[in-house]
Amino acid sequence: MDRLNALSAAFLTLEDVSPAVTAVIGSFAVLEGPAPTVDEVRAVISDRLALAPRYRQRVVRSLLDVRAPGWADDTGFDVARHVHASPVPAPGEPPDVGELIARVMSQRMDRAHPLWDVWVCDGLAGGRWGLLGRVHHALADGMSGTALLRMLYDEVPVDPAVVSVPRRPVGLVDAPGLLGTGAAVVRGSAALAGALRPVHTTELIGPVGAGRAYACTTVDLTEAAEVRRSLGITLNDVALASVAGGFRALLLSRGQEPTARDLRSLVPVSAWRGNAVDQPDNRVTLMLARLPVEIDDPLERAQAVHDRIASLRRSGEPAAGSALQAVAARLPYSVVSTATRWGLRLPQHSVSAVTTNVPGPRTPLTALGRSVHGFLPYVPIADRVRVGVAMFSYCDQLAFGFTTDLDSTPEAEVLAAGTAAAWRAIVEAGRDPRRETAPVRAETEECS
Repeated sequence: MDRLNALSAAFLTLEDVSPAVTAVIGSFAVLEGPAPTVDEVRAVISDRLALAPRYRQRVVRSLLDVRAPGWADDTGFDVARHVHASPVPAPGEPPDVGELIARVMSQRMDRAHPLWDVWVCDGLAGGRWGLLGRVHHALADGMSGTALLRMLYDEVPVDPAVVSVPRRPVGLVDAPGLLGTGAAVVRGSAALAGALRPVHTTELIGPVGAGRAYACTTVDLTEAAEVRRSLGITLNDVALASVAGGFRALLLSRGQEPTARDLRSLVPVSAWRGNAVDQPDNRVTLMLARLPVEIDDPLERAQAVHDRIASLRRSGEPAAGSALQAVAARLPYSVVSTATRWGLRLPQHSVSAVTTNVPGPRTPLTALGRSVHGFLPYVPIADRVRVGVAMFSYCDQLAFGFTTDLDSTPEAEVLAAGTAAAWRAIVEAGRDPRRETAPVRAETEECS
């Protein structure tokens, strides 16, 4: 029996410890109409399930949790249990889509069956429809979770010359030499320990309820080419600087003057290598990055993000995270499980957001013959973190999805609008001939 690694199992424990949390990831695809029937979608998935055998398996726990949970075939598997319909509330505009995503994503999955599902969502404005795909985080991370796409979508052949954005993915990428040397791991462990100091109180950390708010904004990746060249930074730097601008807008809307200690975000870093990412699993480490919400100037904020991410890379934080997971893999599961449960019960005050960036398809897709216009990504929130930001690239688009705790942080739309405005400000400032920029060497590629 294949067994879950410690990180994958931790997402099950997270739900066990936190009744209000649903640890699922996913995306909402916007497609041309007319919408297919649920039976048509079920038929396509049934024909392609062989591409992802794990999607026919369920989680099985060992007696007294002595060993890690494992995967076993669901002998009663029925695709109808995993493909549903949920119309978008009228009139089908973005706020209505956000309401639907927040409602479906906050519903827990039945662990007696495979941990994924798909929702056919008719009723989008303009005659369009949507496909909402969910995968439990115990089954896959943002990179490996894209296996669900293979069951639903087909690539459209495209001349490579017309793809204007470089094919190197934006976001989570393989990190060569991630385990690093012993000295790097020691440095990284010290850096992580130092990063666990409490952040300044901004009400972004606290108890999380069961309700969710969701909003999304989409930008054109090609717009960032000029500012990337002029500053010598990466697309990921521009994206994170835009997110920092969104948080700055949120804090200002609450009457708070942002400071350098207001926002520390958990930034996942992929530990996948080569084609292994096709296998469902969680292989990710982390960095704890202070996003520069205190900086108003858009180019200075982008430069600050670049410098801070590069510094975290040099500090060895990702290597330390991988080393800790390697140690956990060698310990008895009962010890790891008990430590995870106790750790999740202790109130944390050091991380105020999670910001993840996953590379999506760089060429157009279709589903059941309908063109895909874009994807709206979703990341869960938990452990007193009230805001999650997911970024997902598709062709020349980059979508930002914001998940927030409905009771304490209902301003998902403020974050989305602020991030879009920050992206435009960075792009426009980079084009301004009156601005002088000093290019720096981009020491890291896209990393979160």
